[in-house]
Parts: sequence; C-alpha cells; structure tokens
Amino acid sequence: MAQHIIVGECMVEMSSRGQQTYYQTFAGDTYNTAVYFKRCNSVESIQYLTAIGSDEISEQLLVQMQAEDLATELTLRSSNKTLGLYTINTDEAGERSFAYWRSDSAAKQMLSLLDPTVLGTPKSFFFSGISLGILSDDDKQKLLELANKLKQQGCKIIFDPNYRPKLWVSAERARIWTDKAYALADIAFPGCDDHLTLYGHNNLNEVQQHVVALGVQEIVIKNGEHGIQIFSQGQHCIVPAHRVSKVVDTTAAGDAFNGGYLAARFAGQNEQSAAGFGAKIAAYVIGHRGAIVDKTEMAAFIQANRLW
Repeated sequence: MAQHIIVGECMVEMSSRGQQTYYQTFAGDTYNTAVYFKRCNSVESIQYLTAIGSDEISEQLLVQMQAEDLATELTLRSSNKTLGLYTINTDEAGERSFAYWRSDSAAKQMLSLLDPTVLGTPKSFFFSGISLGILSDDDKQKLLELANKLKQQGCKIIFDPNYRPKLWVSAERARIWTDKAYALADIAFPGCDDHLTLYGHNNLNEVQQHVVALGVQEIVIKNGEHGIQIFSQGQHCIVPAHRVSKVVDTTAAGDAFNGGYLAARFAGQNEQSAAGFGAKIAAYVIGHRGAIVDKTEMAAFIQANRLW
C-alpha cells in the first residue's frame, strides 16, 4: 500500500471564465494537497482515499488522478452516487465565492465502502475538517478510529481543520469533532481565520494554546499574508508569507501550502525549511487561475525552488 494516505472528497469544479462561461476541472481541499505533495516529492507514493461514482464524469476524474501519479487503489466506487459539484467565481482581487451541490456525492460513502485491512501501515494519514464534515456521525467515528489504529502502528496523523460551516449541523458539533481530530494529530495545520470563526479565537496565541492543550506536537499555524508560525518540540519560529506580484486566484492557497510542506518534511527538511518551501508553492498557485495549476509549467518552478 502507499506510503501516504490522504482522505477526502474531490469534486467537479466549474470556474467562471466570464459571463455565462465556466471551465470544468476537478478539485477538493485534500485532493489539491495530494496533487501538490506528489508534484513536489515524486518519490513518495500517495494514495487518495475517497469514493467516486461509476459514471463518465467519475471516470474522467480517475484518469486525471492517474495523470497526477496518485495511487487509486483506495479510490472506491459507488453504484448509486456520483461526484459533488461546485461553482467558483473570482473577483478582481482574486477572492472567490462558492456554491456547492453535495447531496449526491459518492465520497460520503467512502467509509462504508472501505475494507480497512487493505491499508497496511502508511507513513502518514492526512484528513481535514471537510473530510469529516461530509460524513455521517457514525462514519466520522469510524474515520477517527481508523486514524487512531494507524497512529498506534507508528503512522503520523495529519489534520487540517478547514472549517466549512455548511457541512455541520452546528458550530458546537464541529468543535467537538475537530477537537477529537486534533487530539489524534501529530501534525496540524490550524488557520487563524478558521479558529476565529469556529472557536472565537482572536489571536495566534489563543490558537496555539488550544491546539497544544490537545497534544499536537507539530503545529503549523497559517495566518494568510502574515505568514506561518510553527510550534514544534518546544521551539517557535516564524516564516513570512511569500510575496506575490499579482494574486489571481486564492482558491487552493492553504492546500498548496500543505502539499509543499509535507513534501519537504518527508524529504527530510526541518519545519522552518518546509514552511518556507510550502509558502513558495502557495504563492505560485495563487498567481495562477484554478485550484490545480498546469503541471508542466509548475515543474520548472518546483525544480528551481526545491531544497533536496
């Protein structure tokens, strides 16, 4: 089985290209991270755990995943569901607005379709608040139990809260499940915006104290243009955001950072170097349109900026 398992939902993305014109591709928070992780560190094997349909659009996604060199043995098939869909509109400043259609998403079934005995013991197991939020409560519990079992076997558990209010019946329930996930995580990617919305945390210290109290050893706090702050093994460092001459589309900034950071960490880089590399990857991505940018063009940038 793959060295790294990334869990979540990949959706059909319809991004505005002008009045009444949309461009169709595929994206999703953990899928974006998987793609950028693999592009930045091609020697690592990355498996995307999800469920898709048995229809034509699902087949197109499978082809795209294989083109990104992602392992697909854990891309499970639903007989009665398909892919979720979202539209994205971007303003002149690069900020985006979304509309979602998830009611028929096959990814909601992934835990019921999964045979957990096939997972082996990967190096890492990554999921997000969205990965949790789309599931029933029973399947949320199954996902956390699976993460805990893998953790006991030596697998690193990685979590990004990535809070989306519409996926949760209440903020209180979201806080309960998010804290359970944090309590399992070895590496976490909290965002200041998410913590303000979900917990009412007004500053970075409140975010850090909350996550430390839940036992996370490597905390990488994302704070937009204010950069990244890392708390790990009793050490604290600050990595500035990488400046971008023109922001085109901020859709996958955090996902791209996660992918770059993990690619560097599992290549042996320390936390500060990994965050610097992740910031460069995020800056490159937001300078282009779409969550997943052109692979060939990006390859030269990765080669020029990779430290290993």
